[in-house]
Amino acid sequence: MIKRRRRNSRRNQQWNYSSKGWYFLTIVTHQRQELFGKIQHGEMHLNEFGNIVMQEWEKSKILRPLMHFDCIVVMPDHVQMLVQMKRSTHFLPAPPFGIMSKRLSKSISSFIGLFKAACTRRIVSLSINQVWQRDYDDQLIRTRSYLNNVRRYIRNNPREAQRRLDQQRLLYNRASTA
Repeated sequence: MIKRRRRNSRRNQQWNYSSKGWYFLTIVTHQRQELFGKIQHGEMHLNEFGNIVMQEWEKSKILRPLMHFDCIVVMPDHVQMLVQMKRSTHFLPAPPFGIMSKRLSKSISSFIGLFKAACTRRIVSLSINQVWQRDYDDQLIRTRSYLNNVRRYIRNNPREAQRRLDQQRLLYNRASTA
């Protein structure tokens, strides 16, 4: 029998992720492949896969009434989103067995799992094998000012990514002409 190494979770073991609160979430593509489109002139231009991610975001708003879906940015190789658990859900009864598409999300991790699975199912049917890295990053938002900073960060992410790319190109051009 092969003994598998247990992967450590990135989740805060002291926090109940079905608790009421705001969460800043980041999910990254497998091997940071640029699957979802391109940044041009400081704006994200989604391709077919990026549009699938946005469609699943919109579906999530309908399927998960216990969550508020504030904002999202789909970047070429990752997705960042701001969501709110409207109330603690750890006391809710489990949905009937076999009703995955209408299952209420009971925690942030179950939402991310279902979101990634829905996107993957549709994208894999078009061409690609692996879409996402195994895990996701989360930050619990505890203050109004941090919430506003995260909103601004998400909104400005494509423009800032373009700025960083332009700086890298400039440095590369300087180095290659020197």
